[in-house]
Amino acid sequence: MAKTSVRIGAFEIDDAELHSEQEGERTLIIPCKSDPDLCMQLDGWDIDTSVPAFLNGKQSVLYCKHYDRQSDAWVMRLA
Repeated sequence: MAKTSVRIGAFEIDDAELHSEQEGERTLIIPCKSDPDLCMQLDGWDIDTSVPAFLNGKQSVLYCKHYDRQSDAWVMRLA
């Protein structure tokens, strides 16, 4: 797990967490407390919607994986 800065459109999150899964999949955890407005927008997107983003200043594409109720955070998959 590594703290990551992510920018999606006008939204900037400084406390997202980047995880590497065992199967090589990387996920990004975006806490909803960081920006409730962004989390409301993510709630309206489906798993096939690509989300252009900048992670630590580098271009990336994210996909919504699921909302984690326990941690109140969105889990995003990196393309």
